[in-house]
This record gives sequence, C-alpha cells and structure tokens, in this order.
Amino acid sequence: MTSRQARWRYGVGRLRAATRRRRPPKVAIIGAGFGGLGAAVALRRAGIDDLVIIEGDDGVGGTWRRNTYPGAACDVQSHLYSFSFAPNRSWSRTYARQPEILAYLESVADDFDLRRHLILRTYVRQARWDEGGRQWELQLQQANSDTVTTLRADVVVSAVGLFGAPRLPDIEGLTGYRGHLMHTSAWDPGVDLSGRKVAVIGTGASAVQVVPELARIATGVTVFQRTPPWMVPKDDRAFSARELARFRRQPWAARRERWRIWKQFHDFAGNAVEDPQVANRSRVASSFLERTVADERLRRALTPDYPFRCKRVLLGDDYYLALQKDHVDLVAEPIARVTETSVETVSGESVDADAIVCATGFQTSRYLAGIEVIGRGGQSLHERWGDDPCAYLGVAVSGFPNFFMLYGPNTNQGGNSIVYILEAAARLVASAVSRVARKGGYVDVRPEAEKRYNDQLSADLEHTIWTRCDSYFRSPTGRIVTQWPYTELEYARRTWRLRSRDWLLAQAEVDDAADQEAGGQVGVGVVDVVEPVAFGDHLVEE
Repeated sequence: MTSRQARWRYGVGRLRAATRRRRPPKVAIIGAGFGGLGAAVALRRAGIDDLVIIEGDDGVGGTWRRNTYPGAACDVQSHLYSFSFAPNRSWSRTYARQPEILAYLESVADDFDLRRHLILRTYVRQARWDEGGRQWELQLQQANSDTVTTLRADVVVSAVGLFGAPRLPDIEGLTGYRGHLMHTSAWDPGVDLSGRKVAVIGTGASAVQVVPELARIATGVTVFQRTPPWMVPKDDRAFSARELARFRRQPWAARRERWRIWKQFHDFAGNAVEDPQVANRSRVASSFLERTVADERLRRALTPDYPFRCKRVLLGDDYYLALQKDHVDLVAEPIARVTETSVETVSGESVDADAIVCATGFQTSRYLAGIEVIGRGGQSLHERWGDDPCAYLGVAVSGFPNFFMLYGPNTNQGGNSIVYILEAAARLVASAVSRVARKGGYVDVRPEAEKRYNDQLSADLEHTIWTRCDSYFRSPTGRIVTQWPYTELEYARRTWRLRSRDWLLAQAEVDDAADQEAGGQVGVGVVDVVEPVAFGDHLVEE
C-alpha cells in the first residue's frame, strides 16, 4: 500500500469518528510487533484515533527487533508473511531474514502514521480495572529505571505475542559459568565468536538457524540435543532479478504468489492423528534426513521417536550439513552440569566452551508474563488461569471488560501465517471497540460463551497429533494451550463479527429522551449506573 492510500483510509476513519456524538474511547495497545501494529491499523480504520502503543524496546518490530542472532529468519514464505493491507512486493528472498522483516514493519509504522502513537522503552507492569470510572489503570515502568507512571485507558489490547519470555535451561552451575553466556533472543553483537569453542544448548527453531552460522566462524561447535526435531527442506533462495521486476511492476503477480503460498500451507495443514497429510509429510522429512546425512550413527541420533507434527516441524537447508562438519559435534545425551569453563553430560563427558548459546526457546504457556492484570471484583487473570490459560477465541476473558488479546491462548495455527490470524483478531477487536465508541460503557464476553467455546476446543484438541508427545504447545498440566486445531479460515469466520449471544454490552443508562432517540450514545463517566444488555438487543450493523 502506498503512503497516499494509507492517508486516504485514515481520512475515512476520521470521517467515521467525526459522526459520533460522544468522546471516542482511549485505547492502550501493549506491544509494537505484528500484532500491535495490526491492531493500531484496524482501530484507525474504524475511526479510533485516540490510542497509544506501549513498547519496551526502542522501536517497533517486537520479536523481529529482539531476535538478532546470526541466521535469524522466518519459516513462513515472505509474500505470505505480511499484512494483507500492506503487501511488500520487494522481498529479496523466498524466506525473509530478520533485518528485512524489521525493515518491513518499520515501513508499516511510517506508511500508516503510527509512530506518533508510540511510547517506547516502557513496560506495562500492571493493568487494573477501575469499576467506578469504567477504565483501565495501567502502571508503566520505564526501561532501565524504577520510575513508575500511571496511564488510564478505556480499552486495553495486549499484543505481547507468544515469544516474549525466554526460557533458560535449569542446569546446575549455569549461572556460575565464566565464559560468554547468552540466549538467542538476547544476542550480544559485541561478542566475537570467531575462532572460539561454542556450545549450543537446544535443537529448536533458533538452533537450526544459528548453528550453521556459528559453524562458519567458530573453531568448534558442540550441539547438545535433548530431542531431535522433525525437519523438512526449506528451499530458501534469493529471488532472481526477473522475479523481482515482475513483482514490482505487476501487483497481480505478487498477489498470485501470496495466494499460491497460502493454498500450499492450507492444503498441508493437517493435524489430526489419522490425517494422510501428516503421513505424507513425515515421509518427506524422513527422506530428507536419509539423503542428507550419510553417517548412520548420526542419522539415528537425528531421527525423532515421536509422530510428525506432534512438535513444531522445522525448516532448514544447511543444519544437517553443518552437523557433518569435522569441527561440529552433536551430543545426544542430557547435560548434568555446567562448570566455570565447560559443559558436562550425565555420562561424564566434559566439553570445554568459550561461549554457551542457549537456543532453548520461550515460555510459551506463560501468556502475559510480567503483566499483572486485575479485572472486575479484584480478580487476577493469572490466578484465574493458573497453569491453564484460556480465552474466548483467544481474544477475551469474562470478567475482564474492554481487555483484548492478540496471539492469545490457542491461536497459534501452526500451518499457515500467524499474520492472518492476527489480522482476523484485530478486526474483531476493532468491531468491539466501535461498539464502545457508539454506546459507551464496556464490552465483556459472556462466561457461558467462554466456557462453551473452551470446552469444545479442548475436546477437539484431544483428536490432534499434538497430544502424542510433550512440547511447548502444552501447559504444565499437559493441556494444549497454544494451538488452534482448525483452519485459519475457520478462525476468520468466527471472528468476522461479534456474535450477539456471546457478548455483553454494559451500556451507560440514558435518561435524556434525545439521547435515547440517538441510541444512547453518551460519554463514559456521565452517569454512574450501567445496564448490561446483550448485543443482540442493541446491535447496530456496520
């Protein structure tokens, strides 16, 4: 989308806002990654311009600003890993790397005039619902400071994502290690690993990307593997000059490429235990391992003993090749301890290391980690959840009015682009906030609707391949809390509009006859009494 088109759509939103008789709601968005920027654009399109985007880093990008380790890249093809309203026809590769994705998000912030809404280097520590004022009170802490300030907002949208809380391995002696120790999500660019001995703990998505890069510069690389991943070829390459010219000059060519990728993901997104696509892709992965790794002993160590797709399936072209280099070793046994200078396994093997890289992923089941959320009646969201976070459509929890989430519980589709899911959720949030803008008060999901939804979701998840092993998809209780078991189209269908039977609107009580005739669009705080009514009774179609 051009800057002119973005300004035109913004103007349409402002025109919508000008037709309202009441003060527009103030919205606080937490996070400036794909989710936060997508939510801001959706709200602006709906005419909601009184918003702030609170971000702990020093710029937009979220995950793609923080994860700067060598080799960081996306495992969704570039033309699909972008907003539908802001296509990028200039991707340089089939799978974009971190700098290019970050540059794309920077351009979205510029094209849609989102920078003026940013509050950077600031963390939200608490969000507390004020019953009397019918607003959220946010406690903000500046980065690298003890300074705490307060911000009030009518609506809060959490877009902190799934990969915000790094998981450090619980290994004896790790904190006493005297060499360079870093997690892939907190890479220190000032550390030169050239000519060093590097130990990599973990064999997940970040390890598959960082190990080949380390193998190019380090004297020795030792990879400590707990569980081998399933892997299929990535087939990553740079677009040819001819392809780039076609995408730039012919918008339909880029759209067709996006459609082709989407359909490919959609067709291979099977997750049922008996789904033939699971068996087909399993054979592809096994064949890839067989023809790439010649050494039988290494091949056995890299062969998973759990079903395909039970854990995240990884994409890589050079990970297996890197493991076969003379100066790269794979250790497929548990780590016993870390000393000041080495890593020791349970068998007594000791590996000296100048640096340890923890490629151990994130605490994915800890939604909203680091943010205390207090809803109606003083209830804590984290206490309500315990170890099993859940939400209606991954977006809302009853008792926490005007509080919404993007990339919330059970919205990780795992077979397509998360950006598609984020856009769908953002549209639903914008629709709900538009109701608040017209009616005042707040919206809240009905508890019976939330329960009905999550009961059916849990039942359907039991029939998926994800139940056949332990993975980051599960909470400590074993429940699958990250994955969406249906198609991305089903998520878009369910979030297309607010279902009147599932939501409540706590609307300001209206005494003035003129306001009643106008639909009761009075300002928040004008009266003290609110009347919960079903959306079906006061539904105004878009």
